[in-house]
Amino acid sequence: MKMYLLSDNADTYTGMRLAGVGGEVIHTREEFADSFAKAAARDDVGIVLVTEKLAGESEDIIREYVKSNARPLVTVIPDRHAGEKEVPGKW
Repeated sequence: MKMYLLSDNADTYTGMRLAGVGGEVIHTREEFADSFAKAAARDDVGIVLVTEKLAGESEDIIREYVKSNARPLVTVIPDRHAGEKEVPGKW
């Protein structure tokens, strides 16, 4: 199983790529909804990593998905914005 990153910035994306984690940089809520659905549907992805800022902007999309799906695991990770605002609530 692989991890897949959905990030709001290129810095986190680049760091995770250097660690061997695939992913993409997202700029809008609509892009997030589309990319999240595609990543979650992949058979080879076991964990979807979402940066704090992006998760905060799309919390309802994540929460709705997690309610009815056990896989993949969705994990919020700190990014360059860490500490600027609260981490989204538990899904």
